[in-house]
Amino acid sequence: MAVFAGAANLVYNGDFELPADSGWKRLAWGDFADTGNCRVRRTHAFYPDRDYELMLHKMLHQGLQLTQRLPVSDLDLGFGLSARLTSKTERESLFAAAAVCLEFLGAADSVLGETRIYSATSGCDWRPGPALHLIRAADSLSWHDYRLLVEDELDSLPAVCRDSVRALRVRVLAYVLGNC
Repeated sequence: MAVFAGAANLVYNGDFELPADSGWKRLAWGDFADTGNCRVRRTHAFYPDRDYELMLHKMLHQGLQLTQRLPVSDLDLGFGLSARLTSKTERESLFAAAAVCLEFLGAADSVLGETRIYSATSGCDWRPGPALHLIRAADSLSWHDYRLLVEDELDSLPAVCRDSVRALRVRVLAYVLGNC
């Protein structure tokens, strides 16, 4: 995962070659320690290459995320990642989702808008709007490459004033609404 300014990657440990706590903040809500329902795994086995990949696994309800804040002075940046986003639930009235999000932050780190690349079950209640651009993953079986130009992405977020953006936050999210 990378946010590029020229050839430089602004995301520290975006390739997860170091443990996930290097450069990333972890937040779990609904973590029931006796169940092991919030897991972050880093291994070579998820994708057929020699690099590390990361898996966030969230069962039961609520969420697990890794975030990284990136101060920016210019929005002439690229955002790219390779991901396999998978979600499932046992009941249609509930939903599960996996997402990689690019949040646009203003003063005091207020979220001005967000682009969310995601996979979700049929009960998903996320809806696009002037401050939320949703990009559904093509499928949950394959790895896909995603590439965005940050400045161009703001065209999909008309509620976000370009001049108000002070930072970006990359968020990797596993979420379950209800008890799956």
